[in-house]
Amino acid sequence: MKSSGIILPRWVSASLILVLTAVLVACAQQMNNVNSNYYSIPSGSKLVLRQDLNIPAGKAHVNIQGGGSAAGLNNFNVGCEIEVRKLGPGVVKADTFTITRAESSQEWINRPSTMRFYRTMYLKSDTQPGVMKMVCQYWDYPLHGKDISVAEMREALGNVASFEFAQ
Repeated sequence: MKSSGIILPRWVSASLILVLTAVLVACAQQMNNVNSNYYSIPSGSKLVLRQDLNIPAGKAHVNIQGGGSAAGLNNFNVGCEIEVRKLGPGVVKADTFTITRAESSQEWINRPSTMRFYRTMYLKSDTQPGVMKMVCQYWDYPLHGKDISVAEMREALGNVASFEFAQ
Protein backbone atom coordinates (compact mmCIF):
# COMPACT_ATOMS: atom_id res chain seq x y z
CA MET A 1 0.00 0.00 0.00
CA LYS A 2 1.39 3.43 -0.91
CA SER A 3 0.72 6.64 0.90
CA SER A 4 2.19 9.92 -0.35
CA GLY A 5 4.93 8.03 -2.14
CA ILE A 6 5.91 6.08 0.97
CA ILE A 7 5.77 2.29 0.82
CA LEU A 8 4.23 0.85 3.99
CA PRO A 9 5.29 -2.51 5.41
CA ARG A 10 2.76 -5.33 4.97
CA TRP A 11 2.03 -5.49 8.70
CA VAL A 12 0.97 -1.82 8.65
CA SER A 13 -1.33 -2.44 5.68
CA ALA A 14 -2.82 -5.50 7.37
CA SER A 15 -3.29 -3.54 10.61
CA LEU A 16 -5.11 -0.74 8.80
CA ILE A 17 -7.41 -3.25 7.12
CA LEU A 18 -8.16 -4.91 10.50
CA VAL A 19 -8.93 -1.58 12.18
CA LEU A 20 -11.18 -0.49 9.30
CA THR A 21 -13.01 -3.83 9.41
CA ALA A 22 -13.53 -3.53 13.17
CA VAL A 23 -14.98 -0.02 12.77
CA LEU A 24 -17.38 -1.17 10.04
CA VAL A 25 -18.51 -4.18 12.10
CA ALA A 26 -19.13 -1.93 15.14
CA CYS A 27 -21.25 0.44 13.03
CA ALA A 28 -23.29 -2.44 11.62
CA GLN A 29 -23.87 -3.79 15.14
CA GLN A 30 -25.20 -0.39 16.28
CA MET A 31 -27.64 -0.27 13.36
CA ASN A 32 -28.94 -3.77 14.26
CA ASN A 33 -29.09 -3.24 18.04
CA VAL A 34 -32.63 -2.18 19.05
CA ASN A 35 -31.15 -0.44 22.14
CA SER A 36 -28.93 1.80 20.02
CA ASN A 37 -29.88 5.32 18.95
CA TYR A 38 -28.73 4.28 15.48
CA TYR A 39 -31.03 1.25 15.20
CA SER A 40 -32.36 0.95 11.68
CA ILE A 41 -36.05 0.00 11.86
CA PRO A 42 -36.50 -2.73 9.24
CA SER A 43 -39.17 -2.45 6.55
CA GLY A 44 -42.01 -4.81 7.30
CA SER A 45 -41.99 -4.00 11.03
CA LYS A 46 -45.35 -3.16 12.65
CA LEU A 47 -46.75 -0.25 14.63
CA VAL A 48 -49.61 -1.59 16.74
CA LEU A 49 -52.03 1.20 17.68
CA ARG A 50 -53.94 -0.05 20.74
CA GLN A 51 -56.65 2.62 20.93
CA ASP A 52 -58.59 4.99 18.72
CA LEU A 53 -57.12 8.49 18.49
CA ASN A 54 -59.19 11.59 17.71
CA ILE A 55 -57.87 14.04 15.14
CA PRO A 56 -58.82 17.60 16.10
CA ALA A 57 -60.76 19.82 13.71
CA GLY A 58 -58.52 21.57 11.20
CA LYS A 59 -55.53 19.28 11.92
CA ALA A 60 -54.03 16.47 9.85
CA HIS A 61 -52.28 14.74 12.74
CA VAL A 62 -52.74 13.53 16.28
CA ASN A 63 -50.05 14.09 18.93
CA ILE A 64 -48.82 11.42 21.35
CA GLN A 65 -46.50 12.27 24.23
CA GLY A 66 -45.97 11.01 27.75
CA GLY A 67 -47.95 7.86 27.03
CA GLY A 68 -51.16 9.51 25.84
CA SER A 69 -52.69 11.76 23.22
CA ALA A 70 -51.79 15.41 23.68
CA ALA A 71 -53.19 18.72 22.45
CA GLY A 72 -49.67 19.83 21.50
CA LEU A 73 -46.10 18.64 21.91
CA ASN A 74 -43.48 19.86 24.35
CA ASN A 75 -40.79 20.11 21.68
CA PHE A 76 -37.92 19.53 24.13
CA ASN A 77 -39.17 16.02 24.99
CA VAL A 78 -39.71 13.18 22.54
CA GLY A 79 -43.23 13.18 21.15
CA CYS A 80 -44.84 11.54 18.12
CA GLU A 81 -47.40 12.62 15.54
CA ILE A 82 -49.46 10.27 13.42
CA GLU A 83 -50.18 12.08 10.17
CA VAL A 84 -53.22 11.57 7.93
CA ARG A 85 -54.22 12.81 4.47
CA LYS A 86 -57.43 14.69 5.41
CA LEU A 87 -58.05 17.45 7.89
CA GLY A 88 -60.01 16.53 11.01
CA PRO A 89 -62.15 16.08 12.81
CA GLY A 90 -61.53 12.39 12.34
CA VAL A 91 -60.35 9.23 14.03
CA VAL A 92 -57.35 6.96 13.59
CA LYS A 93 -58.74 3.58 14.64
CA ALA A 94 -56.82 1.00 16.63
CA ASP A 95 -55.00 -1.06 13.99
CA THR A 96 -51.75 -2.73 13.04
CA PHE A 97 -49.79 -0.63 10.53
CA THR A 98 -46.93 -1.95 8.43
CA ILE A 99 -43.81 0.25 8.48
CA THR A 100 -42.83 0.38 4.82
CA ARG A 101 -39.78 2.60 5.35
CA ALA A 102 -38.10 4.37 8.26
CA GLU A 103 -35.67 7.28 8.29
CA SER A 104 -33.77 9.23 10.91
CA SER A 105 -32.63 12.82 10.40
CA GLN A 106 -32.24 16.31 11.80
CA GLU A 107 -32.83 19.88 10.64
CA TRP A 108 -32.18 23.38 11.89
CA ILE A 109 -35.02 25.09 13.73
CA ASN A 110 -33.11 28.21 14.76
CA ARG A 111 -29.47 28.56 13.68
CA PRO A 112 -27.11 28.13 15.47
CA SER A 113 -28.87 27.11 18.66
CA THR A 114 -31.70 24.61 18.00
CA MET A 115 -32.05 21.48 15.90
CA ARG A 116 -34.98 19.15 15.41
CA PHE A 117 -34.04 15.45 15.69
CA TYR A 118 -36.64 13.11 14.24
CA ARG A 119 -37.53 9.63 13.00
CA THR A 120 -40.13 9.11 10.29
CA MET A 121 -41.94 5.79 9.84
CA TYR A 122 -44.08 5.50 6.71
CA LEU A 123 -47.21 3.49 7.49
CA LYS A 124 -49.54 1.28 5.47
CA SER A 125 -52.91 -0.17 6.41
CA ASP A 126 -55.42 -1.81 4.10
CA THR A 127 -58.28 -0.60 6.30
CA GLN A 128 -57.01 2.97 6.84
CA PRO A 129 -55.24 4.14 3.67
CA GLY A 130 -55.46 7.78 4.82
CA VAL A 131 -52.89 7.19 7.59
CA MET A 132 -49.52 8.17 6.09
CA LYS A 133 -46.75 8.20 8.68
CA MET A 134 -45.65 8.62 12.26
CA VAL A 135 -42.96 11.16 13.08
CA CYS A 136 -41.24 11.12 16.49
CA GLN A 137 -39.19 14.22 17.29
CA TYR A 138 -37.64 16.57 19.80
CA TRP A 139 -35.55 19.75 19.78
CA ASP A 140 -32.11 20.18 21.33
CA TYR A 141 -28.80 22.00 21.00
CA PRO A 142 -26.82 20.70 18.01
CA LEU A 143 -23.96 19.33 20.12
CA HIS A 144 -26.27 17.74 22.72
CA GLY A 145 -28.86 16.16 20.43
CA LYS A 146 -28.79 12.62 19.13
CA ASP A 147 -30.92 10.28 17.08
CA ILE A 148 -34.09 9.13 18.84
CA SER A 149 -33.90 5.66 20.34
CA VAL A 150 -36.63 3.03 20.25
CA ALA A 151 -36.77 3.27 24.07
CA GLU A 152 -37.53 7.02 23.82
CA MET A 153 -40.27 6.40 21.26
CA ARG A 154 -41.76 3.65 23.44
CA GLU A 155 -41.78 6.03 26.41
CA ALA A 156 -43.56 8.72 24.38
CA LEU A 157 -46.13 6.21 23.06
CA GLY A 158 -46.73 4.45 26.40
CA ASN A 159 -49.67 2.02 26.14
CA VAL A 160 -51.10 3.87 23.12
CA ALA A 161 -48.92 1.97 20.62
CA SER A 162 -46.10 -0.54 20.41
CA PHE A 163 -43.62 -1.89 17.86
CA GLU A 164 -43.12 -5.36 16.44
CA PHE A 165 -39.80 -5.40 14.59
CA ALA A 166 -39.24 -7.56 11.53
CA GLN A 167 -36.23 -9.84 11.58
